[in-house]
Amino acid sequence: MSATKIGAIVVIAIFAVIFVVTLGALPDVSDRIQASETASRVLEDGRKDTGARNLVSAVLFDYRGFDTLGEATVIFAAVAGVALAFSHEVLLLSKTGLSPLAKESMNILTPFIMVLGFYIIFHGHISPGGGFQGGVVLASWAILACLVYGVEVEEMVISTFAKMVVESIGIISFVLVAGIGVLRGVQFLSNLSAGYSAGMVGSIFSAGNIPYLNTAIGIKVGVGLAVLFVTMAKRDVGS
Repeated sequence: MSATKIGAIVVIAIFAVIFVVTLGALPDVSDRIQASETASRVLEDGRKDTGARNLVSAVLFDYRGFDTLGEATVIFAAVAGVALAFSHEVLLLSKTGLSPLAKESMNILTPFIMVLGFYIIFHGHISPGGGFQGGVVLASWAILACLVYGVEVEEMVISTFAKMVVESIGIISFVLVAGIGVLRGVQFLSNLSAGYSAGMVGSIFSAGNIPYLNTAIGIKVGVGLAVLFVTMAKRDVGS
C-alpha cells in the first residue's frame, strides 16, 4: 500500500474519531433551550444594545467579539507561517500576465471590485456583509491582478512585505479599538459602555465600535488572503 493511501486512511480515521466525539458532545435539551433564549435576546435587544441594524455584525463584533478576534488571529498565524515556509521560492506565476484584452477588462473591473469591497466593509453594520466578506472581495482583486497583469506588476503596486505590514496594522487596530473599553474602566471589547456612540440605527455613523472593527477585519482579511495566494503559488521555477 502506497504512502498516499496510508495517509488518506489516517486522515479519514482522524475525522471519523472527531465525528464520533462530536456526536457524544451534542448539547442536551436544556442547552438547546438556552440557545433559543439567547437568539431571542439578540433579536429583541440587539439594536438597542449595539446600535447595529445588521444583527449578524452585532453578534460577530459585540456579543462574541472575542471569538472574532480569535478567528483573525488564526488567519494572521496562517499567513505568517505560510510566508515563512515559502519565503525563499521563485514565483511560478507569469511575470508578463495575460493578453492585452484581459488586462483591459481588468482595468474596467478594478474600480467596481474595489468599490464593492469597501462598500461591504463600511456598511457591514447596517446591511448584509462586513469585514470578512468585504475583505474577501478585496483579496479577489489582488489575486486577479497577479494572474492578469503578472506578478511583477502586482508586486510593484504593493510588495508582499508591505502587504504583511498592512495586515499587521489591521489586527493591531482591532486590538486597539477593543482595548478602549479597558482604558474607560470597562471590559475589553466593550462597545457602547466604552463610550462609543450608538448613533441612529440604520445610519452609517452608528453601532459604536462595530464599523471600526469591521474595517480592521476587512483590511486584515483582504491583505492576508492576498499574501496567502501569492506565497502559496511559489515554486522552484518561474517564467
